[in-house]
Amino acid sequence: MKNTYKAIAILALASGLAAADTTQTGPSIYEVDAGVTFDIGNFGSQSFLFTWIDKSGFFEFVIDPTLILTAGETYSFNADTGFHPFIIADGELLPVQGTDGSYFRTTTSGTVLDDATLVPIADFTSDPDGTDPIVWDITEAEVGDYWYTCRIAGHLDMTGRIQVVSGAAACPADLTGDGMLNFFDVSAFLSAFASGDLAADFTGDGMLNFFDVSAFLSAFAAGCP
Repeated sequence: MKNTYKAIAILALASGLAAADTTQTGPSIYEVDAGVTFDIGNFGSQSFLFTWIDKSGFFEFVIDPTLILTAGETYSFNADTGFHPFIIADGELLPVQGTDGSYFRTTTSGTVLDDATLVPIADFTSDPDGTDPIVWDITEAEVGDYWYTCRIAGHLDMTGRIQVVSGAAACPADLTGDGMLNFFDVSAFLSAFASGDLAADFTGDGMLNFFDVSAFLSAFAAGCP
């Protein structure tokens, strides 16, 4: 039995993380996972330009992208725009129209902007000098829709959408819930399997057997989106 567990651990660790960090799922729509810093520039007062790099490659000067982010991950937004503070706002409180890649605000009210900005406001505002990033450690409670926009009330077109999706369903092999796949997840699976805990029932049939081991290894190899 010990040899079986050892083999499971070796296979899981050798499989590595296969999932890419960024997947473009449509025009102007990017699904991005953990460990990403967005460097944000601008094209006048018309658009924000996003640049980031990850295992998928180098994304440069992407115009007002719609971002799909995962709860349980940490993202940074660093504005170096000279004169355009970058804020993240509640999706239900900020009036916005348009489509992915070309959204625009329909209000020039500073009060509305402040009321819609996530709180504490200072934590969700990146001043435009490149030294004041927003660092957003997203929780499962924050799954939902958000807007980013320029705090300058008259700059209506500098606006885009953020969708936060659940990380729990997206990464079933993350048994420790830390957003990463590593030895600790393998150990958690082995412990659950050995004790008869149905947390190791990866096939959902109410039994623990070889098929659960195979399903766990497949999930581990697929990585976290």
